[in-house]
Amino acid sequence: MESHYVRNIKKFSFPHRIVDIWNGLSDEIVVAESVHKFKAKLDKCRYTTR
Repeated sequence: MESHYVRNIKKFSFPHRIVDIWNGLSDEIVVAESVHKFKAKLDKCRYTTR
């Protein structure tokens, strides 16, 4: 039964939640020159596509 819990923990771990999101970002956002530019481009993408 313990292995069942370990699998659930792994299923909801950081890489499993984030990798698909990161891979879905456009190249323009990923190659941003700074963290501030990355955040600005990410916010623009997130709030204009809704």
